[in-house]
Amino acid sequence: MRIHHVGYVVRDAEAYRKSLPGLQLLKTVIDPVQDAELSLYEVGTGSLVELIQPLSPAAFTWEHLERSGEGLHHICYEGVAEADLDLVLRDHRLFKIRGPIHATLFGRDVVFAATRQRAIVEFLL
Repeated sequence: MRIHHVGYVVRDAEAYRKSLPGLQLLKTVIDPVQDAELSLYEVGTGSLVELIQPLSPAAFTWEHLERSGEGLHHICYEGVAEADLDLVLRDHRLFKIRGPIHATLFGRDVVFAATRQRAIVEFLL
């Protein structure tokens, strides 16, 4: 298991991008499932940052943005098989929030969970 990326929820992806140094755009998509514009950036070699711009109050991240403002939203891990995910969630006392759902940005399914401290964790399957 390794960290795949960190995700930030933002009001304006282009404006927020300018506040973070070293971001090189890899891909931008409109994700109809998440109702958001998602942009993936590389920082240096191999480090990834996702900017999530919710498009309407129906977006998964809209309430988080309104409640907490712009900033870090989640850490995403990869390298956990879907068959092993329930064990990982149980061992780390994580609560499954949503998924698996298709992530248009990655062309793969993801699962979202939360820690006891309410931090959001994403698993790229």
